[in-house]
Amino acid sequence: MRLARAESYMTNDPGNDPAEPHAAQLTAWDVPSAVVAGERFKFAVGARCPAGCDLGGRELSLFDQEGSPAGTVKLGHDIWPGTEALYFAEVEAGAPLEAGSHHWEAKMAGWDAELPHAAGSFPLMVRVVPAPDCEVTVRAVDREKQTPIKGARVVMHPYRAVTDDNGIARVRVARGQYDILVSGSQYLPACASVEVTADLITSAELYADQPDEDQE
Repeated sequence: MRLARAESYMTNDPGNDPAEPHAAQLTAWDVPSAVVAGERFKFAVGARCPAGCDLGGRELSLFDQEGSPAGTVKLGHDIWPGTEALYFAEVEAGAPLEAGSHHWEAKMAGWDAELPHAAGSFPLMVRVVPAPDCEVTVRAVDREKQTPIKGARVVMHPYRAVTDDNGIARVRVARGQYDILVSGSQYLPACASVEVTADLITSAELYADQPDEDQE
């Protein structure tokens, strides 16, 4: 898993009073930019205690926009590399059936041990799209050299893809109006609007991003 985005939400500040429960800090990352309605999807969740307490084995629950349970997972006993006591797990859930943006929440109940811990929560957005029924093929080429651009990013919000060795990216989308944004390292981005009613093939010619000769 790749830690693409990790934000924390603290529900309680233990301060300097040892009698105060420790805070529970939750986070989530690798949430897909879009999931197809009704399909299963995976992402990562994590929790940490500011005091570095062992949270391995603690249960974390997901709740959907209506407050109904959407899944549970137990944190592993390993710590995410490069962090201080961030215990994590991969969770799988089912996407809502209705397209749109859905506000979910990850929660961990409080518990009493030798050191009590307060409950914690973390909000997350689940963006649901209709099932794709068209394929858009995008070819990215260097404007001057007319050579394919490998690794260019193709975005048809909320769908995304990356071009292969031949500069080709194939994006499965639902019918509709889209802005196609194509960008690549050392290239100026290109954008075009299209209406997708069936499978479509298009190309994007990108200009190389020339360095400013006036700057040393």
